[in-house]
Amino acid sequence: MNTDNEVRVVFRPAGRSARVPAGTLVTEAAAQVGVAIEQVCGGKGTCGKCKVKALSNGLGPLTDSERKHLSEQEIADGFRLACQATILQDASIEVGWASATAGVSILVEGLLEPVALDPLVKKTAVQVPRATLEDQVADYEALRRVLPTDHGAPRAMVNALRELPGALRAADGLLTAVHSAGLLLSVEPGDTRNQLYGFACDIGTTTVVGYLLDLNTGQRLAVASTLNPQTRFGDDVVSRIDVAQRDAAGLEALRSVIVEAINDLIGQTAKKARIKREQVYALSIVGNTCMHHLFLGLSPAALGRSPYVPVIASPLQLNANEVGLQAHPAAQLFVLPNIAGFVGADTVGVLLATRLMQSDEVRLAIDIGTNGEMVLGSRSRMLACSTAAGPAFEGAQLAYGMRAADGAVDHVDVVDGDVILHSIGRGKLRGICGSGVVDAIAALRRLEIIDPTGRLLPREEVESCGGNKKLAERLIPHAQGGAVVLAPAERTAIGGPLLLTQRDIRQIQLAKGAIRAGIEILMKELAVEPEQVVEVCLAGAFGNYIRPASALTIGLMPRFPRAAITPVGNAAGSGAQMALLSRQAWQEAARLWTEVEYIELSLRQDFQQVFMDAIMM
Repeated sequence: MNTDNEVRVVFRPAGRSARVPAGTLVTEAAAQVGVAIEQVCGGKGTCGKCKVKALSNGLGPLTDSERKHLSEQEIADGFRLACQATILQDASIEVGWASATAGVSILVEGLLEPVALDPLVKKTAVQVPRATLEDQVADYEALRRVLPTDHGAPRAMVNALRELPGALRAADGLLTAVHSAGLLLSVEPGDTRNQLYGFACDIGTTTVVGYLLDLNTGQRLAVASTLNPQTRFGDDVVSRIDVAQRDAAGLEALRSVIVEAINDLIGQTAKKARIKREQVYALSIVGNTCMHHLFLGLSPAALGRSPYVPVIASPLQLNANEVGLQAHPAAQLFVLPNIAGFVGADTVGVLLATRLMQSDEVRLAIDIGTNGEMVLGSRSRMLACSTAAGPAFEGAQLAYGMRAADGAVDHVDVVDGDVILHSIGRGKLRGICGSGVVDAIAALRRLEIIDPTGRLLPREEVESCGGNKKLAERLIPHAQGGAVVLAPAERTAIGGPLLLTQRDIRQIQLAKGAIRAGIEILMKELAVEPEQVVEVCLAGAFGNYIRPASALTIGLMPRFPRAAITPVGNAAGSGAQMALLSRQAWQEAARLWTEVEYIELSLRQDFQQVFMDAIMM
């Protein structure tokens, strides 16, 4: 052991290294060098997802949590839990499939309705006459005289006044005024109207997506995405609320990493479009209420306890540099409103993109993630609710669950007893993501290998009933109540077979039951029958990739005989773009938070019974 109490750690295959104090957790050392490791439970040692492989003997002894989550073979092969293992001597560690960013598939496209181009920030070029002894008009008043009244600037930011004298005299009075809603933001010499860009961003619990827009044409110039770096504090909002409310340092850590990530996306998109980030004059942000608060540095503590109220729900217009965003010094940030504590600005974005509030007929929008948000109605009345679906649909809390990344099974079919798997990427299988799990459960339910209560039948029962012999051979005993072998060990990169366990099925039942119950309550409150719903919009990555037939088979939602089921992709990101390009869309968003009625399910005496019924398949 090094006498200076510092040790060297190298992370493979990234090749990044650092010197850290002896006793440092592997996750802490990884974060120091920018290697993100998946931590579904926020480092509590309860999920077992942060498996890494020790390539040397420099780590401390196994903990009880590691012995619980690692098999004897995994321990023999050198696997450890990164949130539990400490570095005591110089060490080499392979993160491999535990990397939170390895081949993650991020949905960026979404339904994008055309809007009348009327951006929130505009440029106007004017010729300002020189002052004379006969007309000793001040520079700002001279500008106001020639600026069209519909673009008038009754208020000026001080930096615009500082820029004005130089700009006015640099191009013989020809200058460009940058303005937004009666606020003069900046003054530039000459005619710079062709350099006007905006950046829209969707801050998801798991991923972050940014879009660079030409505000003159409405064209999207570039898109970039990343894993939300807050995942190192936990995969779900409850874990992050817990970190944020412990102390100011926790909240600041969560705020700073997301701001840094967004700044990186601004830089990436600007580079792709071959512009400077200083040419970005307007930005818009959507996210669930917790992500909204963490981005702004607002304490989300009240969201974690009754009555679950946010610090602010109304829309915001801020100077972007106030929150640390790196764009034009006077760039304006437009933050879409929240509807309730667990129905946030991302849902407002979905409503903008799907135009639900403009519909004469009843339509339903569902955004399924760690939290499930549902909105049902038409222009006459719109109701919203939120259910704690948990992270099962994103692969968390499942024995072999993972995000949609390289090596993840995303679709499953059963044909004549053969299990046919489709996976992301071309390498060996590493796990199964939400859409794959739903497919697998739906296929087994159709074949009655899973009964209506969600019970996975044992091999003997299937064989005695004359069930498919090939499929019955895949049913094995397991500590989690039995399991189905989806893929043998030789097809996987995890040192063993890929399984779907009875416990996994129960986790999906709880998650889908919460979603289904929320929909049923909204229908009951609105007095709507299934026949009256004409469209179901499935938003988000899970909604985009899930097969509607599988969703209906497991009972994720009611059967709507007249409804088209439409995947709308990243509709939240689409809404953020629409708000930036169209003042009318921004104003509609600003109204939505007061016009949509929020239904608090915990107050409903009938919710528990509806939920219990919805668990059934």
